[in-house]
Amino acid sequence: ERILYIWAIRHPASGYVQGINDLVTPFLMVFLQDFVDKDVTKNSFVFEELEEGVRKNIEADSFWCMSKVLDGIQDNYTFAQPGIQIKIRQLEELLKRVDVKLHNHIVGHDVQYL
Repeated sequence: ERILYIWAIRHPASGYVQGINDLVTPFLMVFLQDFVDKDVTKNSFVFEELEEGVRKNIEADSFWCMSKVLDGIQDNYTFAQPGIQIKIRQLEELLKRVDVKLHNHIVGHDVQYL
């Protein structure tokens, strides 16, 4: 929760966007595994029961790893998602060149790329 809050404050252009939590979860799981005796992907536990210093370190490490990933794809998580729109247009152009039959089939069924 605090990881996403801090992300939103530090990145006002995007703030919190649905899906960012899915990017931080794997980092949390990896960093948690060093402090929990059970496999965190198969067993539940109470995060708040960990020592405060451990929790803060896990959150900090997870935040910076998530930030590094998002640095390269932040346009996917800003208003109107321009990064995703660019990729969809690139996909459309690629499909026109590589498989025009499939492209025509998609367009012929009134499916829009965007």
